[in-house]
Amino acid sequence: MPVSNKLSRIDIAKAARRGVPELRPYIPGKPLVEVKEELGLTEVVKLASNECPLELPGLVLETILKQATDLTRYPDGNCRILGRELASRLGLQTDCLLFGNGAEECIRLVAQAFLNQGDQAIIPKPIFDAYETATILCGAEPVMVPLIGYDIDLKSISAKVTEKTKLIWLCNPANPTATVFNKEAFDRFLAELPENIVVVLDEAYYEFVTDKNCPHTEHYLFKDDRVIGLRTFSKAYGLAGLRVGYIMAHPEVIKLIAKVKLPFNVNVAAQAAALALLREENFAKGHVELICRERERVARSLAENGLKSPVSQTNFLFVRLPGSGDEVFRELMPKGFIVRPGSIFGMPDHIRLSLGSEDQNDGFLKALDEALN
Repeated sequence: MPVSNKLSRIDIAKAARRGVPELRPYIPGKPLVEVKEELGLTEVVKLASNECPLELPGLVLETILKQATDLTRYPDGNCRILGRELASRLGLQTDCLLFGNGAEECIRLVAQAFLNQGDQAIIPKPIFDAYETATILCGAEPVMVPLIGYDIDLKSISAKVTEKTKLIWLCNPANPTATVFNKEAFDRFLAELPENIVVVLDEAYYEFVTDKNCPHTEHYLFKDDRVIGLRTFSKAYGLAGLRVGYIMAHPEVIKLIAKVKLPFNVNVAAQAAALALLREENFAKGHVELICRERERVARSLAENGLKSPVSQTNFLFVRLPGSGDEVFRELMPKGFIVRPGSIFGMPDHIRLSLGSEDQNDGFLKALDEALN
């Protein structure tokens, strides 16, 4: 007899933690392997997930292989060597840093450390959905504040603050729109904010920022300890597959968040690779220079064809189309290009385009022109 998949003993949705059944699962960019299999393609360029288009230097791969000979030992739970190297480059004390399994874990650690049942957390929208998920999992209420155009509007966020507000999630530069708010606006925002509210400044795209008026976490660690910064090795350093993120905060804040961290959350290979890339330097520098050069060139080319995008301070562009982003997404796949449709963010006439190498971007521009025509 065939076995039924139906659960007969419990109503699983009622048994789940409150808020979990209603969570929207994260939808990742369509994987390369899946597109190749579906469409019979041998070459596909993924421009959907804001990843590094370059191969890692040989030194990093050699470092990972060396570490692979000692995998019977737990990793350093505090990432001490990596922490010392990074702190020296940022001009910080090591006790201002806490490492996580990618920035996503860092988001959850902050939520677990500060949010209680019944608290409120303010979140701009559209934005990376990890903030809302972490908030709900802690039993807190997400309060969504729409962007003004493509920008996070700090005045609109201030207007939503109530006695229940415990935390505010900010992404600067913003994902998916690639825009930034300036330091003067952020300083005014902090000055007007009640003192018991934590502000998270997610700077996943920090290395790609060229706007000198953009605020950075280092400006606030010993000036306003409510500010908690998040950064990652996934973007500029190209370690998306190994997952290394970190929290920057006042030492007392770091001590508190460390209490909810898993003991060995960053694996041996990830720590070794991040350390090697910090010391190697030229890879990340070259990658950032390539992306900054290409985002200007690609944005200019798109504008010449009547397609506008807000000025980007990231490694991607958020492009407005004359029609459906989903349709263009489907048209581009058989041509070997994967982009992120804007419908995922509630903006269906947009696509988010990660910047690749010069050749990849040229191929994309040609394919997009064919898709639109």
